[in-house]
Amino acid sequence: MAIRVMAANRSASPGSRQPLLGFIAAFVCVFGGLSLLQGVGPTYTRAHAALGNALVGGQLASGTTLRFHTSDEQLARDPWHARLRVEPPAPERPLDVPIDVRSLLFLPTAAFLALAIAVPLRSLREHLRLIALGLSILEPLLLFLVATPLLSFLGGTGPVHALSLSRPTHVVLQVLYRALVAPPGMAFAIPLLVWWGLLAAFGRCELRRNANAAQKPPD
Repeated sequence: MAIRVMAANRSASPGSRQPLLGFIAAFVCVFGGLSLLQGVGPTYTRAHAALGNALVGGQLASGTTLRFHTSDEQLARDPWHARLRVEPPAPERPLDVPIDVRSLLFLPTAAFLALAIAVPLRSLREHLRLIALGLSILEPLLLFLVATPLLSFLGGTGPVHALSLSRPTHVVLQVLYRALVAPPGMAFAIPLLVWWGLLAAFGRCELRRNANAAQKPPD
């Protein structure tokens, strides 16, 4: 499988390192191309604002209303920023929380896509399976990580107390935020782990299939 091939290339002679160099070059090209995209920004941001409203939009038990919103004027200035509108009961004033969709969601997703496309696999079908499974795991994880500071903010660390969270919950949310969201490079650790874990799982499945095939008696 790809993991074993790439690991072997690290200790091989310079002439046999072409697959690893090809993987690195393909990753840089794909990720660079995706990261430079600007035209998809408004559509991507609107889609995730709509998803946020479908998941958590509306009025909470505390009376606070949450709504993710974008506008054509706002997206013309910055196509990658959505805003969470927090409207507490009167007399408290509403506030907007900006969310950088590009840094928190799009670039980690682009990194995973680049890894999944660049890695040498046996067929296009395996690439598509890796992408489909990876995105189905990665997207909920990224959304959860984006939600961790928002939950803590709405639970009492911010000016609006919209949620009732226990002290241990606040601690867990803050630890997750400081470990996996706040450090700039950690945004790419999650897609890397998802990619590596799926490749390892694919490799184990292939080994089991080969072992079962070897145990079958000849016809």
